Amino acid sequence: MERHELEIFLTLAEELHFTRTAERLHVSGALVSRTVKTLERRIGAPLFERTSRRVALTPIGHRLYEDLRPAYDQIQAGLERAVAAGRGITAELSVGYMSALAGECLLTVVDAFRDQHPSCIVRTRERSEEH
Repeated sequence: MERHELEIFLTLAEELHFTRTAERLHVSGALVSRTVKTLERRIGAPLFERTSRRVALTPIGHRLYEDLRPAYDQIQAGLERAVAAGRGITAELSVGYMSALAGECLLTVVDAFRDQHPSCIVRTRERSEEH
């Protein structure tokens, strides 16, 4: 599974909405749809139940999400630590937020924090209530 496929799958599993997934990842809705179809063909089973009104994980999709999310988070954290070490960054701050509006407000605060603490890496992550 390639990185973009993994990110699309995990984000769609959290958002359960193709348009919001595309917006969050800054990709086209067509790419999200194509990627999911490719993954489902590769796996041999549907990962999402889709209707015109709703998107939901299938049991296989839910299991795949549960298996992949921790591994993806660990890989991301490892890459961030390597980049930080390469840049001489000595501290890390992780901040989660629950809505896009909160995320927009948080960016201003994070930018100010980074200006005052350039040796600290700041990670932000949108979280849903379910995850």
